[in-house]
Amino acid sequence: MEKPILYYWAPCSTCSVAVNLADELGIDLDKRDVEQEAPYQELLALGGDANKIPYLYVGGELIEGQEAVLAKLKTMK
Repeated sequence: MEKPILYYWAPCSTCSVAVNLADELGIDLDKRDVEQEAPYQELLALGGDANKIPYLYVGGELIEGQEAVLAKLKTMK
């Protein structure tokens, strides 16, 4: 399985909850900070909105928002 991609903003406290949960569950994420141009453009191309981070991209599916991302991470442990 490919590494899940987390689109996030490093200083975002909401995003850090997702990062910490993934760490606790031992899930290795490809973290991409949307403050950088390339990840920002990737997220837009997938149909995301950087104002609604975090997003998790896994299995060809883009999952939006903290609650949905956390729920998905819990199913991946």
